[in-house]
Amino acid sequence: MPDWNQVSRTHVLQAMEEYDRIGDREFLRRYGFGRSRIYTVWNGGQEYDSKAILGAAYFHATGTPAGSGDFSGGEQGAAEVLREKGFDVAVNEIEAAAEERKAASRPARPAASGARTTSRRTSADGPTATKVTASRPKPRRTAAAAPVLKICPTCNMALPASGICDFCD
Repeated sequence: MPDWNQVSRTHVLQAMEEYDRIGDREFLRRYGFGRSRIYTVWNGGQEYDSKAILGAAYFHATGTPAGSGDFSGGEQGAAEVLREKGFDVAVNEIEAAAEERKAASRPARPAASGARTTSRRTSADGPTATKVTASRPKPRRTAAAAPVLKICPTCNMALPASGICDFCD
């Protein structure tokens, strides 16, 4: 887990400037993040993806980017760190409620039985590639589809393959 104390408000502002300069799509690709659905950080009337900005700010502070797996979720994650640095963080209440319902309805998953590794290449302009390798879970076995039975309209018995009821005629 990254030490967020190494990130200053200046590093966050540098990340926001980079976001504005290269555009959101390239910025998110460069640092390996997706769009933020729940938490966004605001500065100067602009909206930014909170985790991506903090991950890039960590890169500006240390030379090593923080990946999406380096954050804890919700209020304990990027939103809290950015608030501590003096930024306004907005919460999309609808998405947050949907995420809570989704998490509550999800059955507990057993621990993964394989190692997960992450490797990053970096350049002077920032990280250039992220590769995540994980073992694949075993495929689920499902029951074969039950055959559709034809029923005799007279006696309600299952019809044989010939389609002629053995009991009626």
